[in-house]
Amino acid sequence: MKGTLKNVVFIIWATPFNTVVFPEALRMAIGQTVSDNRVSLLLMGDGVWNALNLAPHMIGRPDVHESMELFSACGVRVFADELSLKEREIAEHGSHVEKIDRAGVYLLITNADVVMNFR
Repeated sequence: MKGTLKNVVFIIWATPFNTVVFPEALRMAIGQTVSDNRVSLLLMGDGVWNALNLAPHMIGRPDVHESMELFSACGVRVFADELSLKEREIAEHGSHVEKIDRAGVYLLITNADVVMNFR
């Protein structure tokens, strides 16, 4: 229904460089903000590698982290599952990424009107 705010969560499980999954999920997330939806990105499993400040241009891949910094201006929040970060020994990540515990993950997903998985 037009005019109804929706909570939309994009769950990203894919690593940064082996597929186009991550850039496509970002593109779709930005598109969802046009309709004034409340959009969140949730990095889970190997998807938390996307929270690092990487240099993808060094291997000929597009730099999507500039887009991620734009998300805050569009009201998009980016979360990384705390347990996934710990399992991969990732202690530092981009400042635009918020750590979230499993209880928070559960609430984010269950309070969403739409959940899209990207593997």
